[in-house]
Amino acid sequence: MKDRVKRIFSNLTDNVDAIILMNGEEPNVDLSFFYVTGYESGLFEGCAAILWPDGKSDVISSALEESCAVGGDCQVMVYAKLAQRVQLLKERLRGVRRLGINGAGLSVSNLEEIKRASPGIDAIDISVAIEKTRIVKDDSEVELIRDACKIVSEVADDIPDFLEVEMKEYEAAAELSYKMQKKGASSPSFEPISSFGKNSADPHHSPNATVLRKGDFALFDFGAKYRRYCSDITRTFVAGKVSKRQREMYEAVLEAQATGLATIRAGVNGKDVDAAARSVIDELKGGGTMPHSLGHGLGLSIHDGGRMAPGVDLPLKKNMILTVEPGVYAPGYGGVRIEDVVCVKENGCEILTSASKNLTVI
Repeated sequence: MKDRVKRIFSNLTDNVDAIILMNGEEPNVDLSFFYVTGYESGLFEGCAAILWPDGKSDVISSALEESCAVGGDCQVMVYAKLAQRVQLLKERLRGVRRLGINGAGLSVSNLEEIKRASPGIDAIDISVAIEKTRIVKDDSEVELIRDACKIVSEVADDIPDFLEVEMKEYEAAAELSYKMQKKGASSPSFEPISSFGKNSADPHHSPNATVLRKGDFALFDFGAKYRRYCSDITRTFVAGKVSKRQREMYEAVLEAQATGLATIRAGVNGKDVDAAARSVIDELKGGGTMPHSLGHGLGLSIHDGGRMAPGVDLPLKKNMILTVEPGVYAPGYGGVRIEDVVCVKENGCEILTSASKNLTVI
């Protein structure tokens, strides 16, 4: 993990003596802690990682997480009581005057504890450098996300086998979660979206007791977490006979995605990829609109920094991993979204999700 730590320091715009990543209680656990430690097991509430310019890391771990902590390449110090944690912070931060903090992942209470342990310290928010580092994946991260994408691709291709008319949204969502974990996921990356009929026009619909009827769109957006890394995929189906309007909406989204995918390569700006795909949606007459960005960064978090969106400056770099998910939504009628995960390459992109995108009738 030393290379990751060194990359964070190389992306700093302010000089700091050290960086601290400190966790609160779930769900306020900083995923960057796992990025620099490489720990695949353990919750690590209340634990901290102190990073040094030479790439070394110190971990202040609770006794509860000791067995997980000692398996890495960090120097580990264990506390049993909060007073011991404060003392360890005091000892490890001795001599540090400018301390980098991840403002995006540090609670006020933990910041105050750091300041009590090291009075007079100057806390510098270096969250931009952390995001800039994490958005470009190393080869091991790409492989883990590839594995997570394989799981969701297989599950997406299984949907026609279990989806049926009269099934409830929450039943279908439960099937997705079950099947992902049967195939090796530790958990879903997020609450699966299962939306039928007019509910599919809500991009972030929460599954409820709505049943699938003939003539409905059935939209599924879900992801698998594998060894802490996330995947994300969306596929849309139709129950029964496909109407002309449904086909036009689906084909427009499929074309928009193909246009976006063909635009992606290192050196292109993400906002230009969004514009290319969005232009196809904008030409759809009466079919609906796309209110969200074309895609987002993916990694330890389902939104891992960076968006391909209007007005967002995101120069694409090799090994950025992003979703490409155009959609079109007609309130009161329904919506279509097709989403894949890609890895940016010098001359294009590699699509990591492989499920069929043919318009499938249930």
